[in-house]
Amino acid sequence: MNKPSKSDLLYRLLAERISSLGDGERFPTLREIMKEYQVGQFTAAPALRRLQGDGLLVSHVGRGTFVVRGRKPRKDAKILFLRPDWPSSSLTAMEEAFREAILAAGYRCEIRRYPVNTDIYRALPEYEADAVILSPLQADQFTAEQLQILTGSTRPVVLCRPTLPVLNIKCVGADFVATGLSAFSYLYGRGHRKIGILLSEHRAYTAATLIDTMCHCARSLGGEISVLDVNVQYGMDSRVMTRKYLETNFPDGKFRDFTALFVYTYEAAFEVKDFLDEKGVSVPKDISLMSYGFCSIPGRGQDITSITAPLPKQGRAIMEIIDRQFAGEFDCPGQITILPEIIECHSVATLPRDRQWRMQYETISN
Repeated sequence: MNKPSKSDLLYRLLAERISSLGDGERFPTLREIMKEYQVGQFTAAPALRRLQGDGLLVSHVGRGTFVVRGRKPRKDAKILFLRPDWPSSSLTAMEEAFREAILAAGYRCEIRRYPVNTDIYRALPEYEADAVILSPLQADQFTAEQLQILTGSTRPVVLCRPTLPVLNIKCVGADFVATGLSAFSYLYGRGHRKIGILLSEHRAYTAATLIDTMCHCARSLGGEISVLDVNVQYGMDSRVMTRKYLETNFPDGKFRDFTALFVYTYEAAFEVKDFLDEKGVSVPKDISLMSYGFCSIPGRGQDITSITAPLPKQGRAIMEIIDRQFAGEFDCPGQITILPEIIECHSVATLPRDRQWRMQYETISN
């Protein structure tokens, strides 16, 4: 990845400065910028032209340069969705949902996939678009430079991830505490006291939050959680890794330590279902199956109960942020949480009451 030029760095500093100014306020001239930031004309002039091209500054001959904060919605604008390039039906489902939301809002849409080894935050200034929707590869922490790029962007950049304690970063995502609580309550309410969680994605704080919430619920209500880590790393195919894990650790398909299995991704849950079918293990008669997320797998129906923050709702929330940013409403809420919903199928059994009490007694005794 090319190192940002001096003009790019100056552009980010000036854009951040503009974000703290009001509509119509005077902005320093080219000579004033050169003197204040101790840069030459070939660094300062391109940065100012770019800010003017973005519609954030306007120059009047004989009067000076002024901040513009009242942009109108631009229905000819291009919205770019950036996602990692590893194989994932969940990301493909996100593509489809967000494309539909962008087109429904009247904008042009472009989908781009970036390599998993790319620092996508540093690469953002290189992409041509009026607004960016980003599915970040690593969203657990940010460097100071990455934060500066995100908070100093003069165009809307919305991250597909839960809310952050950084006010100027726009993001839309699921509430993983509510997701863990709802998933456990659903299984517990059907008599499941011993539950396995199959972690079929890379370890991230989102997965950790969901799992920790379910474990806390189990400790509080007298249940028991077993975490099975498939050890998926960034860029790996979760279905392939899930199959390997199952063949190695459960060759006969029998999960003897629990009655329900919660799979962290929907596409991996399909792999589990296929594996169990091949081993002659019946869902939900022999074991109940539930997953996080939902996506359409070609040639497959919807037969696994799941909990998810619906992608169409996420798409509409993202477009609401972008619409209002384009309209100059910079004080509008920029971090939106989508609450989980359960999509019921026939993969979770309700255990007979006598078995529920027996399992409860065994769990407490152990």
